[in-house]
Amino acid sequence: MHILKREEFSLTRDPDHTELKVFLAFQFSGGIGLLLVLLTALFAPKVYRHFTWLNFCITWLIYCISYTLLAFSGQQTRPEPPAYPLCLSQAALIYAAPVLVAMSTFSLVLHLLFTLNNALQPPPKGVQTRDYLRSAFLLVAPYVAWLGFIAGILVVGTKHPSHVQRAGALVYCIISTGRPGDVSAICVAAILVVMVGLDVYIGTVLYRNRRALRGSDRPGQIPLSLILRVAVFSFFCVVGIGCAFVFLSNISSFAGNTIIALMPLIAFLVFGTQRDILRVWLFWWR
Repeated sequence: MHILKREEFSLTRDPDHTELKVFLAFQFSGGIGLLLVLLTALFAPKVYRHFTWLNFCITWLIYCISYTLLAFSGQQTRPEPPAYPLCLSQAALIYAAPVLVAMSTFSLVLHLLFTLNNALQPPPKGVQTRDYLRSAFLLVAPYVAWLGFIAGILVVGTKHPSHVQRAGALVYCIISTGRPGDVSAICVAAILVVMVGLDVYIGTVLYRNRRALRGSDRPGQIPLSLILRVAVFSFFCVVGIGCAFVFLSNISSFAGNTIIALMPLIAFLVFGTQRDILRVWLFWWR
């Protein structure tokens, strides 16, 4: 999945670390933006978000931290290789992070589907056991998949310590066998295919039941703007991650790494520009 270059060549090829600076700039911009959005949703009294939406922001923050772990440690550009435990930890995190954010985005889409189904059915009497199970799945499933990938990749890296190294341009640590990246890519692709199918289904149901939803006795549970934003972000996920896999496999590590770093920033721009959040930030314009 990754194009590998010797660390020594990376140090001499790009002494100014331009590629690394671009990568970190996008990662930090997206991470800081998502952190501001998350804090706003948690503490602003006029902003309410479902826990799947909050979890979505948290997982993308984990994604940013995973890819910038070397920068936080101060071992990003030093001539010596990073400490093995740190490098192995980051390798495990970066292969598991795409699965984590794919699952959290999938959970957000599932939440919209469940809410849509509830809006089209008679109001239930009391809270049902099914609702608890659904909520538990939406919250826990992304982290179960994430931890499973981390554990598996740690095992691979422990058995093959010589394959744990910094990638080209020193952006992050990888396992050079290629298999962890391939498994992660296949898993993410499968999740995205199902997620896009659900997006299309939700759009079809909304169109067919637009009149019934207008007269629902529980209006406002599914803001159309949120559905559109989820659909737009799903599209960006498919295109962006798909392009990243192609670039990292065959063409250019710079293009692939740039797309990887852009995804948190896109998440921030899509979900952090909702009207109620902007009103909190731009309070002086009232």
